[in-house]
Amino acid sequence: MRLEVRIARRYAKALADVLPNEKLEKVNEEVKTLLTLLDDKAIRYFKSPVVPTEKKKKLVEQVLEKVEVTEELKKVLLLMAEKDRLGILREFVSEFEKFVDFRLGKIKAEIVSAVEIDEETLSKIKAKIEELFGKKAEISVKLDPSLIGGFIVKVADKVLDASIKTQLETLKKAIVD
Repeated sequence: MRLEVRIARRYAKALADVLPNEKLEKVNEEVKTLLTLLDDKAIRYFKSPVVPTEKKKKLVEQVLEKVEVTEELKKVLLLMAEKDRLGILREFVSEFEKFVDFRLGKIKAEIVSAVEIDEETLSKIKAKIEELFGKKAEISVKLDPSLIGGFIVKVADKVLDASIKTQLETLKKAIVD
């Protein structure tokens, strides 16, 4: 795991730990909104070793004056500014979202399919994921015609590959060997 992710995880965990469950969703939305306001240029600015930490902190303070955020989030962001860690804001947002999902009993699943999946099949897959993981599933679907047929389901660190493409590649390897 990259160092930036590990550092971001510490800040995200600290924020998640001080928040009650009722506030988690609200702060998660605030964090995402804040990230949309800070474009790639701003992130590069925060990562730059040439820009003094005080200037970075002032910029964050100006942004926080314009955007209403909870006091807990404000404190974490100002601490990140003091420690010159604002360059890992994207990683922070991603890690915080994971803590929120875990605390609220949610799990994200991605389905990659060769063709559109009908609602009935999608709801069956969702129900099976929720049954297996014991959490409420949020499903995103992507289309990839190169799969030829079938689908790939990615949940947490698990992958179920039921695509025709993979089956053909496996068959090809078996014939060649």
